[in-house]
Formats: sequence, C-alpha cells, structure tokens
Amino acid sequence: MKQIKKSLSIFMAAIFVMAGVLGNVTAKAATATPILAVVNPTVNYVGISHSPLIVGDTENFTVTSNYTGDVQYRAFQFDGKAWTELTKGYTEAVNAKTPYVLPETAKYTLGQHKLSVWVKKAGTTGVQKNSLGDFDTYYAASLNCVSKNDSNRVYANGKANFETSGLTVKFNGIEGIGGIEGPYLYRMHIYNPTTGVWTNRVSDYSATPSYTFEKAGTYMVVVHANTAKSTTWKNYLAETDKTIKNQGKTYGTYEAWKTIMVTVTDSTTEIFKTTIAPSTTGVGAIGSVTLTADGVKTFATAKKYQIFDGVTPISAIVDLGTSTTVFPAKVAGDKVNVKLLDASSVLVKEIPVALGQSGTITTVPPVKSEVTATVKPSTTGVGSLGTVTSTQANAVSYQILDGVNPISAIVKLGATTTIFPAKVAGDKVTVKLFDAAGTVVGTSEAVVLVAAK
Repeated sequence: MKQIKKSLSIFMAAIFVMAGVLGNVTAKAATATPILAVVNPTVNYVGISHSPLIVGDTENFTVTSNYTGDVQYRAFQFDGKAWTELTKGYTEAVNAKTPYVLPETAKYTLGQHKLSVWVKKAGTTGVQKNSLGDFDTYYAASLNCVSKNDSNRVYANGKANFETSGLTVKFNGIEGIGGIEGPYLYRMHIYNPTTGVWTNRVSDYSATPSYTFEKAGTYMVVVHANTAKSTTWKNYLAETDKTIKNQGKTYGTYEAWKTIMVTVTDSTTEIFKTTIAPSTTGVGAIGSVTLTADGVKTFATAKKYQIFDGVTPISAIVDLGTSTTVFPAKVAGDKVNVKLLDASSVLVKEIPVALGQSGTITTVPPVKSEVTATVKPSTTGVGSLGTVTSTQANAVSYQILDGVNPISAIVKLGATTTIFPAKVAGDKVTVKLFDAAGTVVGTSEAVVLVAAK
C-alpha cells in the first residue's frame, strides 16, 4: 500500500469543490513506464454521485478510461485509519469508454477520506504491482466529509428524478433535497465518455431543465443545484453572459450537485420524399412531396402539403404526390419546413427537411420490461417475504410500495425482502426500480403478487 499512499500525496492537486469534495473530473492518472510501446489504460474520468458529502452519506463512483478495448477496475478507500477495498478484487471486464459504477461505499464519517482506483487491460497481468496485487495505472484523490449545516449547505443525497424521450433528457429534481431553503433550481453539464469532452452549461438554471443530444449514446450529466436563498446566487447573477454558448465559469454558482448516467436513443422513420428542380418557365422552382408507406401509416389523415421558408409559405397548398411551384426558387439541399395537412387543410404535422432528401421523425421504440413479484409468509410471523425480478434495462435493485408508501427496503433484484404490513398472493403492489447509482429508472404499474413456490 506504500505505492497508493505515495500516489495520494501526488494527487492532492486534483480538482476540489464543495467543501473539498472530489468533483466530476477528467482524471490525470499516474502512469507506468511504457513497455515495448504497449499503450496502458489510464483512468480519465471519476464521477461522484453527489456533493456535498455529509456525515452518514454513501457514494457511488463512476469511472471510464482512456483506452480502446476492455479493462478491469479495482478500488480502495482510506478513512483516516484503515484502507478498505470497494471492489473485492478486480471487476468484470468492461469497455473502457462505457461508464462503470463502482460498488456503493459504506457510510462516511467526518473528515478526510482517500480514494484509489486501479485499472488494467482485461484478462492480463498489470505491468506494475505491489503487495496488494498488479495494475497498469492508478488514479487517486481525496474527499472531505462534512457535518450537516442547514443554513450553509444544500443536501443532494436523494435520488435523482429524470426522464428521457428519444434524444432528450429532462431533469425533474432531487428527492429529499434540503438545507438552505428552496425553491431549488438546476443547471446541467454534459460529459461524453466516448470522446472525453465536457460541454458546460447546456442549460440555464430552471426547475426542470432539459437537453437534447445530437447523437444516441450513454452520457454523464452533472446537475448543479442552487437557490436564490444561497450566498453563491450572487455569483450567478454577476455572470454577464448566462447563455448556453458561454462555456466559461461553471464553479462558484452552485451549492450542490447530482450526477446521473443517461442513455438516449435515436430511431428515425422516413415519412416523405421530396424533389426540387428548376422551373421550365424560369420562375421559381418545381417541388414535390410524396408520403412513404410509413408516412401513410403514421399520418393516415395527411392528404395535402405546403412548403415554408421558416414561417413564410413559398408554395400553394396542393395534394401530396403532385408538383407545385416554389417561389422564391430553392435548390437541392436548401432547408425548408413541410406542413402535412388533412383534406380540410388543417395541420397534421410539420417536419423540417433539406430539399431533395427525405423528411423523417424521431421515434422512440417502446421499452418492454417485465416485473414479477412473489410473496410468502414470514417465518417470524412479522410481515411477509417478497421477491422481485425485472427485465428493465439498467435496473439492479427494487423497492415494493403500497401505492406511494414504501413497504420494503431497497434490495437487489432477485433478493428476498420483508414486506410490512404483510401482503398475500393476489394483492397488488407497485415496484420502484433503481440503477447501480441508486437512481430511479422505472416505476411499475400495479403488480399482482404471486405465491412463491
């Protein structure tokens, strides 16, 4: 462990914010001496689930590495008295650029704590080693756990509530947020683990900020929380440029943050095809819009169309599949809006398109997930015993509720938990599902409890 202690002193210069707590940073790991030009993975991102870190809180760290291929992680923590291992050996092999959530920590005590994350190429022996084992490179930093102070801190340890639709994520707040009086406002920042690029301030402060990604994928979203009752709010008000384009100052204008992992999808359906050609009269151009089979299926009432340059009509209203004069003239590649209309010329759908190309819409395929729950009498006579399984993507744990009231602890999917008050087969309950970071990823409709075999 001497090697780890040495590295921890080296990396005291890592980014510290919010009372000295480790932030979501692109990490600069200590590297081993290259061997025969073999590139070794290095940890390039360590995300902390929330800040500030308060006595009694737990944390989840999310990591990625700068490497092409699979890696394995091993992590340790120091509480000021002793080192403990988070991972119990190396993790399973994972893609280096896919965010990996390390096991949840124990509850923190007051004072300084240290973190060391080892990484190595999957299935290989690390190029460095000490008395605890082998590794390729490591990253280390410090965390500071502070006491509660309602007048000077905002607490963000609760579960994050957010939703995704296609390429858009909407943040709806943090359960149990407290401390400095609200109302609480949030601002989002994005880390792309595939490119290693941060995009700051993709939204301004609001109660429910949202952001639309350009591409499908998995991203880390860091949500800053603040309130006008905070002394730091004046720093936000003093920012001369609060627009999204201003990628500058992001620190000093918040009291807490929450980190969430977001996966967005992009599925497009071709609705119509367009054509554009010069007019034989030399006046304007000739365009046409024709629905595809999917377009007819999706917008069955669409019978006519009209072409717009922004909000200005540049064609007459004509039947789909027929040509019309476009004036002023347009050429292939020019961007316009096509309004699909019903037989009475009432708007059905407006879709932007580059002329000569197809008009598409983004569709979100339904996510089919199954939740099953079994129940049996408790051997102690107190409550009953329930077990839940689910096919929900990213779900790793669950909690059983009677309506909105929790009647079980949060436990791993497939594990048995006590239900109190007791339930029996045939009773209906609600199941809330959580990912590895403790974020709600789904809430079921009514689930009928089935007798356990």
